[in-house]
Amino acid sequence: MEDSGKTFGSEEEETNYWKDLAMTYKQRAENTQEELREFQEGSREYEAELETQLQQIETRNRDLLSENNRLRLELETIKPSRPGRITQLAS
Repeated sequence: MEDSGKTFGSEEEETNYWKDLAMTYKQRAENTQEELREFQEGSREYEAELETQLQQIETRNRDLLSENNRLRLELETIKPSRPGRITQLAS
């Protein structure tokens, strides 16, 4: 068997030691795997949430750009007749 620097009173004691150590490492590995699964699931959920938010923001941005363009066109249409409008409003 592998030399761990430990001395054992019997073969059974050494066997039990290695079995216990193996079980400890197995449990740690299983716990780590479970944590990884939970982390991956949480990451997927968070990614989906962020994707939804991004889509909403992109839609809002498109709407705002469209409104901005509409207002610019309206302003350009109003500019040439502005002095007349001011006179009309003042009357």
